[in-house]
Amino acid sequence: MKILLTGATGLIGKQLGKVLVEKGHELIVVSRNEAEARTGLPFPCRVIEADLVAAPLKDEVLLHSIDVVVHLMGESLANGRWDEAKKRRIYESRIIGTRHLVESFITKPKVFISASAVGYYGSCGHEEIDESHGAGDDFLGQLCQDWEEELLPLTFGGKSARVVSLRTGMVLASQGGALDKMIPLFNAGLGGVLGTGLQWMSWIHIDDAVGLIVHAIEKPSISGALNVVSPAPVTNAQFTNELAAALKTRVGPRIPQLAITVALGEMSIVALSSQRAMPSKALHSGYRFKFLNLAEALKDVCSVYPEGEAYFQSEQYLSQSPEQIFPFFSEAKNLQKITPPFLNFKILEQPSGSLFQGAEIRYSIKIHGVPMEWITVIEDWNPPFKFIDTQKKGPYKFWHHTHEFIPFAGGTLVVDRVRYRLPLGIFGGVVAGNLVKKDIQGIFNFRRKYFFENFEKELQSAK
Repeated sequence: MKILLTGATGLIGKQLGKVLVEKGHELIVVSRNEAEARTGLPFPCRVIEADLVAAPLKDEVLLHSIDVVVHLMGESLANGRWDEAKKRRIYESRIIGTRHLVESFITKPKVFISASAVGYYGSCGHEEIDESHGAGDDFLGQLCQDWEEELLPLTFGGKSARVVSLRTGMVLASQGGALDKMIPLFNAGLGGVLGTGLQWMSWIHIDDAVGLIVHAIEKPSISGALNVVSPAPVTNAQFTNELAAALKTRVGPRIPQLAITVALGEMSIVALSSQRAMPSKALHSGYRFKFLNLAEALKDVCSVYPEGEAYFQSEQYLSQSPEQIFPFFSEAKNLQKITPPFLNFKILEQPSGSLFQGAEIRYSIKIHGVPMEWITVIEDWNPPFKFIDTQKKGPYKFWHHTHEFIPFAGGTLVVDRVRYRLPLGIFGGVVAGNLVKKDIQGIFNFRRKYFFENFEKELQSAK
């Protein structure tokens, strides 16, 4: 099928896109920045550059052929207090963006699946709630209600679309989403129960979030609201204890409700609201959850954080095969091409010829203007699919970088997984953790852009 996807660069969008491509579907992605989308998406697709908040899409010929729409676009609820400007961006990205997307279709798609959230229900105490429950009267409740109502025109008239609203809970993933902010705090021993800890949290593992969206596409009986949550919600106190156990750390001090309200303002409803949502439609329609138990879900997503290590992952799709790509990485001199200028990277000593297991590379870098020497060792060498380098000497207490080249969709999914630990233990993580993470993100953003813009030239010059 031909599937139109918005929000493709988000946590769920990236994983969903890979699964849909593996199933043989053709993807068309809508993004405000075509170059950034093509650089950062881990799957092949056609990209339409457009701002749905500003106007509907224009390509009537293309839109006429769309079978399914998966609409995941929306301004992040986090990253700053909810002042009036932030709330307006949150509202317009969802309400106006959805309205313009619906208006784009003269011929309705067969299926239109749109994001929503369990925030639809407001705070419901200890009550179990399914998709039949009414909307809350707080900001998120009204936002989600208005959001879902924008889909109503698709259900009127001839050849109406099958519409599904994804009322999603907290998505658990190794990188991205709510855990991105929680894990560093817990590893520092500062992750504690929020308020009373009695508020219910509806969670779902990223694999099941994606699985339920695919299920909604493929299952004609599913329409209307769909709770994208695990059937085993927990209280905040239970969640806090399970996350600390998964990270093998201790629970930090309880954070008073007043402190949360003062610090976050109206945004505190995200942390303090209670939604004990159940996935009734998913269960009745035959969906089988991969992760039914919070402890198992957290064990899976936290497995990349052993002994307080930090973790970073980058993915990029390239149209070439692993056999075509790997030789570029076999030569140490090419490291300089894919390292951003701000590091002042210079190779001081390298093996002659291609790299091999046990090879050492010595180079100089500058980190925020401070010069230092870095020596890495090729710990594992398995061409053309994988190699690992580790730090022998350098700025980190521990550095382990796995490079994988996975055959995918006629090309290669290039996956970089970095585990690292900063000096000075917890103190180093608290003081410099965010800064180092931004530096690492900058390095891999530069790499993805380089490959997107230059790799075809590299292959030609190597011939």
